[in-house]
Amino acid sequence: MRERCGPYRIVVAAARTKHVRFDKLTEREPVSRDSDYAGVIESDVPTVIPHTRLDSRQPALALMNMVAYPV
Repeated sequence: MRERCGPYRIVVAAARTKHVRFDKLTEREPVSRDSDYAGVIESDVPTVIPHTRLDSRQPALALMNMVAYPV
C-alpha cells in the first residue's frame, strides 16, 4: 500500500458542473494507474457528486456510475 497522493484542489462555481478525470490530476503527483484507488471529496456547501469510473486496464472494460447526495 502506498501513501496517498494529493490533495488536489478543484474549484467549481455555484450551480455549475465540472468534469474532472482522476488520471489527469498531476499537480502534486499523478494518481497511480497500476493500482486501485479511492477518492475523498470535501465541500463547504451541500454538493451533489455524480461519479463515473471506467476501468480501462484490461480488454473487457468495466463502467460504473454513482451519485452522492449530501445527508
